[in-house]
Amino acid sequence: MSTSALLRHLPKHKTILACLLLLPFCVAPQCRADDWKYQETRNEARDFVSGGMLRLHMTVGELHVRRGDGDKIRLKYTVKSHRENNVKDASVEINVRGSDAVIEFHAASGGNTEFEVELEVPGNTNLDLHEKVGDLTVENIDGDKDLELGVGDIRVSSENKGYRLVRASTGIGDVNGATYGESSGWLGKSLKYHGDGKYELRAHVGVGDIHLDGK
Repeated sequence: MSTSALLRHLPKHKTILACLLLLPFCVAPQCRADDWKYQETRNEARDFVSGGMLRLHMTVGELHVRRGDGDKIRLKYTVKSHRENNVKDASVEINVRGSDAVIEFHAASGGNTEFEVELEVPGNTNLDLHEKVGDLTVENIDGDKDLELGVGDIRVSSENKGYRLVRASTGIGDVNGATYGESSGWLGKSLKYHGDGKYELRAHVGVGDIHLDGK
């Protein structure tokens, strides 16, 4: 989701605070327009192991992580910018050492570049994902999850609960996860759940919502 689209979807009180948080990442042309003048799509793949730990850091963009086939990391990402040089200079660094993988996205500063990312990982993968601005979706992945987002929405879905502990919180926003109980709070919400599964889910958003879906 582009920065301007994100702001339009937030309620008024969230929008005001989100604007303050977005200042380091947003320049005037980007805030006024959703379209990007330049973009380029790239693909990467690495061998990985089931049950490993993947850490990912990204500044601005949309990140969708889902279950893949086999023991591989498959990454498809589109770099979008108002400047051609920013697209050319943007890069992704993937380091895999045994059962540990680190993915880092690099782009020019100044709020003129964002990434749209589709990431496939083995069905059993522990995730440590951190993003500043955008949307973060995790779909049908077994394993521990530590998800942190500055501004935007987090969505986590799975075919079964599989968790012994769920902790979800927002600084300003809602936590929706009726499967795991009711959230509490006023401006920011929080939810805590104890179950019979084997994994832990921790999720936090500064400004935005968290959606937890599971049977």
